[in-house]
Amino acid sequence: MSSVNRFAVVLFALTVLAASRLWAAPNFDQSPFGVNCLKWTEFAKPDRWHIVSERAAGMKAAGVYWDRDGFDWSTIQKKKGEWDWTWPDKAATLHREQGINGVILLCYGAPWRKGPPLNDEQRAEYAEYVYQVVNRYKDTFKVWEIWNEPNIPSFWNPPDVKAYTLMLKEAYKAAKKADPTCTVLAGSVNGPGNDFIEGIYENGGWDYCDGFSIHPYTMCGGPIEQKLDRMFRHLNALAASHGSAKPLWVTEVGFSAKNKDEEERQATQIIQAYIILIANDVRNIAYFCMDNYKGFGWVTNFEPLEPKLSFGAVQMMTRILGSPGPCAPFEGYLKTPDGVSCYVFKKQGNERVLVMWSNDDQTRTVQLSQAAGLSAKNILGKPLSTANGKLEVGPLPIFVTGADARKIGQVSRDFNPYLAAEARNLVNNPSFEKIDGDHPALWNFGRFYRTDNHGKFAISDEGRDGSKCVCISGSGADTAIDAGPIPVKPGKKYKLTAWIKTKDATGVNVAGIWWYNGSQWRYRGKANSRSINGTQDWTKVEVEGVCPSTAPLARIDLISEGNKGTVWFDDVTLVEE
Repeated sequence: MSSVNRFAVVLFALTVLAASRLWAAPNFDQSPFGVNCLKWTEFAKPDRWHIVSERAAGMKAAGVYWDRDGFDWSTIQKKKGEWDWTWPDKAATLHREQGINGVILLCYGAPWRKGPPLNDEQRAEYAEYVYQVVNRYKDTFKVWEIWNEPNIPSFWNPPDVKAYTLMLKEAYKAAKKADPTCTVLAGSVNGPGNDFIEGIYENGGWDYCDGFSIHPYTMCGGPIEQKLDRMFRHLNALAASHGSAKPLWVTEVGFSAKNKDEEERQATQIIQAYIILIANDVRNIAYFCMDNYKGFGWVTNFEPLEPKLSFGAVQMMTRILGSPGPCAPFEGYLKTPDGVSCYVFKKQGNERVLVMWSNDDQTRTVQLSQAAGLSAKNILGKPLSTANGKLEVGPLPIFVTGADARKIGQVSRDFNPYLAAEARNLVNNPSFEKIDGDHPALWNFGRFYRTDNHGKFAISDEGRDGSKCVCISGSGADTAIDAGPIPVKPGKKYKLTAWIKTKDATGVNVAGIWWYNGSQWRYRGKANSRSINGTQDWTKVEVEGVCPSTAPLARIDLISEGNKGTVWFDDVTLVEE
């Protein structure tokens, strides 16, 4: 090969390498802070266009520059071959003028169809809709989400991961034909949706998306109680398990506060969710939603702006960590007393930001290695003492600034505070000491779908050590007390231990592990202990079960069926073996 030809080959290789790096470089704002806010449907009502601008001003005042919204197929293409871009054009113009990024949902059926695309002809129609939208707005929007919550009947009835994957493949090809540099998100699952994501892989869809979107709404308290950190550790492992790892996005998550008394709790849960998800490498988190739909919002009104406590908390978080643009990267955890979380974010040079809270309702003293130069505020804006590096940390999150990487001590992702607690017990409120109204906190009298409650339930003071426990008497068929969902790993073995006491008990009185799918609703099997009958003092029961492949969640059920007497339950433990 001549030197000229050799040079040409090298030049070509370098050009391809440079192009590939440019191709792979993010072409959208890297901020993780998002919200479902603008609600473009207002553009369909000309007398209400001003409302969207007010919403844009409100979200930017909170320091959030990502909105998640959608171009509803039925409003753009009312008839075959006819496209109406009137209000979508207005939405795109507003995004450009306001400097707001968008995760754009592409979903819902065409007016001449009912339901999602289920055959080749319908999938081709959907793909054409995807192509037309992406091609028209490729200079404004770069992230597209394929359908909404197809793993629940509300949006795809019945859920069918094979049919969804066939649609996803056609949508992905159409989107990439229109804009090869765009990002296509698959899943948009309700709950963690691990089994649905696995189903996309099994049906050949893994290479037809650039990431997965999750809607991890809680059915078990806030982010700590629902074990959001554990949930996303499992999801990240799944997303990296089939060749090319897929980034995770959260395009809906929310916590309700329907009155003033609940606003502090809501603000706490919102900040915890953002911080936990960022620490688990979630690319972007679009909270649902900014207006006060069902109490979820950060504001009660946009004009004039009437913020809830969560608005100020989010504003503090985005100002301290940075927005728009990439926020301060998560570096790891500081070692803290049991029950306290301390997240470390890296700013310029040696500057660090600490985000801290107690994982229960207790306040604990934390002694930091750095004794001076610190400043701390809770998310309500109240300054806190940092004298000699000592802080009082309760459940309300705290932002600590002025931390110095050279003084705060070792920082590591291995110091995750949730790992040790999980090793001891995965069950929330295992001894029923915390009460929420007329039932133990984070447990249901009757199963969570408001049935299987054919008996008399009570909180009792006859616990094993003289404290509280729960009891069921006079039960009919299908009667249980169940716990909130717990993230579990398919294929892993789990051991449940509980204590049961009985008086004149008949029928079936057991403790069990009940497995559920990733939508949080569908039962996938169980492992029950032996039954305790007659009259017996506190008796230990145990059962082991292997998590099915389709069940990323488990609930603990305390069951009494056909029991003419009374059964008590206490001290429930679930561990992964």
